[in-house]
Amino acid sequence: MSFIYKRPFVITVRRFFDGHSGQFTIEASLTLPIILIATLLLIFLSLFAYQQASVHYTAALTADRTAYIWDNSRKDPVTGSVGLGQTDGLYWRLTNDHVMNLFSFLLPIAPVSVQLPTSGPVTGQSGPAGKLSRAAGSLPEQLRGEIDYTNHGFLRYIRVALEKKFHVPSLARKWWGKEADVETSSQSYIIDPIETIRLTDLTRTFIGEIQGRIKPKDALKAMVDPKTSVKEPVKITSESEAAEHLRGLVGGVSKKFNVTPETVRVVDALDASGVGHQAYYTFNEKNLREQMAKDVELLKQGVQIKGVVWHFFKLSKNDKVKLSQGLKRELEQKGIVVVFHE
Repeated sequence: MSFIYKRPFVITVRRFFDGHSGQFTIEASLTLPIILIATLLLIFLSLFAYQQASVHYTAALTADRTAYIWDNSRKDPVTGSVGLGQTDGLYWRLTNDHVMNLFSFLLPIAPVSVQLPTSGPVTGQSGPAGKLSRAAGSLPEQLRGEIDYTNHGFLRYIRVALEKKFHVPSLARKWWGKEADVETSSQSYIIDPIETIRLTDLTRTFIGEIQGRIKPKDALKAMVDPKTSVKEPVKITSESEAAEHLRGLVGGVSKKFNVTPETVRVVDALDASGVGHQAYYTFNEKNLREQMAKDVELLKQGVQIKGVVWHFFKLSKNDKVKLSQGLKRELEQKGIVVVFHE
């Protein structure tokens, strides 16, 4: 009978591999951490994808809204509503739309750009910079980036580039670092259907109407300045001629007014606006002060006349109207306009 001696270590190892006791415990201790780590990584990737989609949605929405209201800076960016008569003018596309950007291939002209974040909605700015600033003011402060506008004539577009800090969990900082940036950009082309229809109708109708109507030679002749005849100045030789000339000058009529029940004022020419015009050819300052008191009273009443203008015509033998500066200053202080016909 033979006896085989086996060492205890070899027997123990063979029993470990041949036996099944403790197998479930070992598998569970190895599998569960892997499943847990994979689940956490999937949650982390889902959060990152959500942040990426959220930032991209904000960029696309901002670009679309800014492009939609580009034809009128007073439009509401959400509803597109605008008040009656609130426009940017008829020629804003030529004077206030960064047209010089068309020559960027010749000169270093950069697009209009606004950096983010901004402190809030910006007021008081006009043109592309003001429109971009108002769009940037509606974005959250935690977003960084820029909004720019490029004008290539028929192709005009808004580009919104955004980035946002994404806090990485401590488990993934070994691969991602402490923080990761969620970056995205979106652009939207500006469509101006009203202007397109207007230009199409102009090309279809107006150009066809004027084509062949006038020859180049006739057009050059039409551009010559017309010859005007020099009219001789009107000569005033009396008080009545001055009053008649004044009525034709302002298109007025002579009319009497009752300043008081005892006082009557005759106005040489009352125009359509209710302004009384008085002609003076020969005068003295004493009589002028008496007439001034009547006109001041009519002005205070404010019912019969709305204003008073005194017209002084020079005598034919004089070069200028002789009226003292003191009286002229007093008339102006009383609200009477003084006009010299010399």
